Amino acid sequence: MQLELLKPHTHTGIAYPPGAVIALDDDLAQWLVDAGIARTVQPIPKPIPRNEEKTK
Repeated sequence: MQLELLKPHTHTGIAYPPGAVIALDDDLAQWLVDAGIARTVQPIPKPIPRNEEKTK
């Protein structure tokens, strides 16, 4: 799950500032959200390529 940190947080020895986006397993991510340290971020969907050629 992707999270945006609302407060500074250290994970695996790395200090992250507020605004950093990190990916964590669902249980840890939910714990950070419940503690008010982070909020969930919806992944940006990959664009679907358009077929520029029109079939007749």
